[in-house]
Amino acid sequence: MLLLTLHHYPQSPIAEKIRMVFGMMEQEWQSVQIPRIPPKPLLMPLTGGYRRTPVLQIGADIYCDSQSIARRLCNLQAGHRAYQPAEKGLEHIFGVFGETVLFNLTVRVILTSSMGVAPEEFIQDRASLYFEPGWTVDEMKNTLSSTLLQLQSTFDLINDHLLAHGPYMNGQRPSYADAVIQHCVWFLCERWDGGENLVKPFEAICRNRELITAIGHGSPTKLSAEQALQIAKDHIPHSPKGIFSNYLGGLTQGQMISIRQHGTTSDPDVTGILRYLDNSTIAIDYEHPDIGLVAIHFPVLGYQISSL
Repeated sequence: MLLLTLHHYPQSPIAEKIRMVFGMMEQEWQSVQIPRIPPKPLLMPLTGGYRRTPVLQIGADIYCDSQSIARRLCNLQAGHRAYQPAEKGLEHIFGVFGETVLFNLTVRVILTSSMGVAPEEFIQDRASLYFEPGWTVDEMKNTLSSTLLQLQSTFDLINDHLLAHGPYMNGQRPSYADAVIQHCVWFLCERWDGGENLVKPFEAICRNRELITAIGHGSPTKLSAEQALQIAKDHIPHSPKGIFSNYLGGLTQGQMISIRQHGTTSDPDVTGILRYLDNSTIAIDYEHPDIGLVAIHFPVLGYQISSL
């Protein structure tokens, strides 16, 4: 059986979310470290140009975006699941909330507070992903207080939920939803001097943090990027093919399509042959001269999908 391979770097908060999920699943996995900013020449052959972190590899099946990764992990026939199939809807509603509200506020705090401290190249790269076009340093610093107020309000909602339903987001059992919350707490406390003080008043969140931190990250082993590429080259995609979406949007299996992050960002288009589509997931077949055919999987939600 193929081990799961995560392409990531230690400081990545989104990768930390998936590492937390590995811990909940008591999962063995292979760790490939990638650069923090492009170019990423040993990752691009697998992802068709997708540059965000992390990426999950299972043989020649490649999963981009943490929502896509979480769905795949929780479909594994593992002894421990990060959520039960009956809880899928609520878990992913929490996931979308975490990515579109909580993480966006968190990353604005971290990047704005890092201006003048972190390398300029890094700030510019991340700002091109998360800030509106035309942003300025003065604007971001002037709106930091408002961003912190919004983040505090968001934590208040989460804390109320945990007080009523905790100690975990889904009750008595840790789940993906806890990782969605705690990777942002981890990011704030690891990368911003004011993180601990901001989180401290929210006692239920702090208790949840202690519980999730104690679980750990499963059982990782190191793998080189070259070895990961060879694994993809030695295998073929095993994920299903077909169209199972209620609304097709003019798409047909086998046609060339492009997929890109929704919104105005510096993310590149990823193009390939439509392999699979249902209401939540889309996959393309992509061929690279160095490794052959891979299937690249994305969530539908949050992505612009276009025919070519």
